[in-house]
Amino acid sequence: MSYKPNPQDAMDDSQVSEEISEFVEDSFFSTTPQTGKSDVPAEEIPVDETDFPLESYTRKAHETSRPRTTHKRRPKRKREYRLFGLPQLLATAVWLGMIVAIGVTLGRVMWVCAADVLAFGRADREVSVTITKEDTMDSIIEKLEANGLIRYPWLFQLYADLSSAEEDIVPGTFTLNTSYDYHALVNEMSSSASKREEITVQIPEGYSCRQIFQLLEDKGVATVEELEEFSAEGDLGEFWFLEGVERGDKYCLEGFLFPDTYNFYTSGGAQHALRKLLNGFENQFSQDLQDQLITLNDLLAEKMRANGNSDEYVAEHMFTVREVVTVASLIEKEAANNLEGANIASVIYNRLFSWGDTPRYLNIDAAIVYALDGKTDLTTEDLQVDSPYNTYTNTGLTPGPIANPGMASIKSALNPADTGYFYYVLNPETGEHVFSRTYDEHVAAGG
Repeated sequence: MSYKPNPQDAMDDSQVSEEISEFVEDSFFSTTPQTGKSDVPAEEIPVDETDFPLESYTRKAHETSRPRTTHKRRPKRKREYRLFGLPQLLATAVWLGMIVAIGVTLGRVMWVCAADVLAFGRADREVSVTITKEDTMDSIIEKLEANGLIRYPWLFQLYADLSSAEEDIVPGTFTLNTSYDYHALVNEMSSSASKREEITVQIPEGYSCRQIFQLLEDKGVATVEELEEFSAEGDLGEFWFLEGVERGDKYCLEGFLFPDTYNFYTSGGAQHALRKLLNGFENQFSQDLQDQLITLNDLLAEKMRANGNSDEYVAEHMFTVREVVTVASLIEKEAANNLEGANIASVIYNRLFSWGDTPRYLNIDAAIVYALDGKTDLTTEDLQVDSPYNTYTNTGLTPGPIANPGMASIKSALNPADTGYFYYVLNPETGEHVFSRTYDEHVAAGG
């Protein structure tokens, strides 16, 4: 069994020295092995200190009992290194310098970007920019940069992406200013722009859709292709007079593009142009004219009944707005002047409704010209062209208008003269028409 000293039994240095001294005195001076007492006084017993080196003994005992203390040397502090192997203080200075440099650089970049977005320091100069239907956002940005309206294409592209600017920009020619910020640039190129360039276009009376489309292209409003496509299939909106008009044909709006003087946006597009022309017709064909259409139908019904037509037949042949416009277009192309309009209208209605159930051939050359896309020097062969607009081979009214008539012709169609005329022929000497009741009179007049 081994003995493990109890920490509580440990003595301090003074206790060890005192006990050792007492032990020595008791052992060598006070007692004997036999009696435990000494007859000689302690002070009289000689002691050889060389034999009992008390001081040496106690010192060794003390040294043996007292643990040796060692003094640890403080380790030499290592120098710390940071960024790029530089001392910590110098690394801190470098970091601060980098942070300041980055902050200054970012600040300059932000200022430059803000200056371009907000047009700080720009000159006040107007420029004209044309945006076409074929332009992409990239090509639009190129035009803006080329005209000095922006400095950083990538920044405007970012703005356009965030603000959906591409959806707002429309075709047209716009007057912009180099002092405009990004928001103003996009706003001035939108459909609500206050400075979109306009052009005044006069649509002559009697122009066909084909002629109007070409005129609008020549004026830079829209291309012929755009106008034909939108006319056939585009969203025109709601117009009451187009009820019953079959879409799909490029000239299906014939007769309803009212001739007048209009202001169009340059490169404004087909929708803008066609709706404006249709609005022109709607504004002109007033309630008063609609009432006159009712009166005209009463007159035509009387003609049909006078020729023995049944009520069912009469009901099926009441005129619509489109049929009135068709008659007006024939008048527009045939009449030498506005005074002749009512007489030509009477000839058309007499030939349609005064010969029983079968209307007569109208024999109107202008309809042949329309069927031949504007050819005017007609030949005998042309009069036999296979077309529903050939009034020499097809009886009755043409399938639709052959032109876009003016208001005078529309009013003549609504208010025909009360005559017995069935024929008319142009007198080349006077430039006016001679009207006749019979065929013999017509021939005698040169027909």
